[in-house]
Amino acid sequence: MAQVIWHGTVFDSTGYAKATREYVLALHAAGVDVSLETYQGLPQVGLPPDQRSVLEHLLRKRRSAGPRVSVYHYIPDLWRRKLRASFGFTYWETSKIPDNWIKQANQMSGILLPSIHNITVFRQSGVNVPLHYVRPCLSEPYHPPAPEHTPQYVNHLPPFRFLSVCSWINRKGIDILLKAFWSEFTAADPVCLIIKTAGTAEVYHMMEHWKRELQLTHHPAQVYIDLELRSEMEMDALYRSSHAFVLPSRGEGVGYPVLEAAMRGVPIIVTGWGGHLDFLNEYNSYLIPYHLVPVRPQPYYQGYQSDQLWAEASVDALRSQMRHVVTNYAEASNKGQIAMHHTLTHFSPDKAAQDLITALSRTTGFTFT
Repeated sequence: MAQVIWHGTVFDSTGYAKATREYVLALHAAGVDVSLETYQGLPQVGLPPDQRSVLEHLLRKRRSAGPRVSVYHYIPDLWRRKLRASFGFTYWETSKIPDNWIKQANQMSGILLPSIHNITVFRQSGVNVPLHYVRPCLSEPYHPPAPEHTPQYVNHLPPFRFLSVCSWINRKGIDILLKAFWSEFTAADPVCLIIKTAGTAEVYHMMEHWKRELQLTHHPAQVYIDLELRSEMEMDALYRSSHAFVLPSRGEGVGYPVLEAAMRGVPIIVTGWGGHLDFLNEYNSYLIPYHLVPVRPQPYYQGYQSDQLWAEASVDALRSQMRHVVTNYAEASNKGQIAMHHTLTHFSPDKAAQDLITALSRTTGFTFT
């Protein structure tokens, strides 16, 4: 039986680390011999003790003397092709991958990708090694919920709470979200918007700039920015204490926060383009109309190029959809329940583990269980 050596961040709050935890725990539960290699850089997020215990055990696990396969769960800039079978696993959000990724990808034994959107983009960009679909997965939300983990500020907010969970970067469409929310809802509306993100005081300066640009004639509804590093248990409680999840993102490889909301039955409003369409549609969510526009260079990564496209969600449509969810919550809640049933059934750890085992076996000929 071959061993899987999984290279990736594990204990921080990034999407890559979240996905590593889910995939590695899924492989371990499926009986795969999996070993972890990681580096400690970013602050660690609080995890359930049972998860942390297993992950720490896999970090200490010794290398097998038999056949081994490496999975590099990073951006391709950090992939390494070894003499043994080596797979890259990554995510991308625009219509074309960065030029420097193509050569790196074609040196690997195969590429693991988490959405049909990514499979299409990688192939059309010129990657010709085997591409394997590995569905995203999440452990089933905690039962029962743990209300004691709910951030205290939530109890002092208006009764209807929109939630957005994302990095404070241009791709996430926070500018679109705030313009739509401030334009649609006044301080007299019993609603608020929580944005769970990470950043500095610059976040508030940008918000004030966008608000001034709108030249509002009314006092807008409340926006609460949560910059705290939250544990997995606190995030679970935050999702459950919200009434709708909204993300007018310009592009997602998967959209793990969207999947988190779906698995908890939280009604979702999201751009109708990207990897999340593997599990969302017009029947189980509200898809924001969009048009494709050229990507602007981004200061945090050089891979965003002007020959790529991503989605610009309609501010007017988003305004209408947010208002519709507030005034037609029974309908929205029903959509949330449909999304919850679909994602819990089809995006479970055991199914993702089988995707991984099938992909690695098909390319290497090794057995893993």
